[in-house]
Amino acid sequence: MIVSTTNFFSTNILDMSKREKTYFSLIDASIDLLADKGFHNASVKAICQQSEVANGTFYNYFVDKEDIYSQASLYISRHLTKYLDSKKSKVKGAANIFKTGYLEYINYLSVRPNWAAVLIQSQRGHYGKDVWSLNKRRVSADIKRGIKEGVFKIKFDNFLVDQIMQIVLHSIGQQIVFAPSKSITNKTSIAIMRLLKYEES
Repeated sequence: MIVSTTNFFSTNILDMSKREKTYFSLIDASIDLLADKGFHNASVKAICQQSEVANGTFYNYFVDKEDIYSQASLYISRHLTKYLDSKKSKVKGAANIFKTGYLEYINYLSVRPNWAAVLIQSQRGHYGKDVWSLNKRRVSADIKRGIKEGVFKIKFDNFLVDQIMQIVLHSIGQQIVFAPSKSITNKTSIAIMRLLKYEES
């Protein structure tokens, strides 16, 4: 079941000022347009038309297209981080915490394709590099915890973190193109845990 994220930020924050409402309307429009047209074809003009604001108004809030997508990826990541932290707080042990983190990340985004598109594009370097670096630090911390507890029988390596993140993004990409799939998510999990040389007891 696909979850709509249309107008999520402009309708889910209470007591917004008119300025905030315009800001989040632009953010919401940019997310939908990127998912529909791709980064290069989602113009500032189209974002303004969809959010029903004048073109000049855009520049009262954002420097350029890269800036609005950096902000959009930041808001998506903040929301997703709260969700993941809530899920991870309910499990114990480094392996389970790490596994819950990436499984919930995949499951959450595979049914929210517009948000997934924004985060996948941010990884490709068009914008939002800070968000991607933050995600990488979170994954690294979970892996280091598992190494310290002795459940991941590897030496920490940044290249390994990049591999895992690419596997997760590929899984999400496949599921937003075709359909959410438990089978693909399970194959993703097996591949990741093999990289970490994890053996369930």
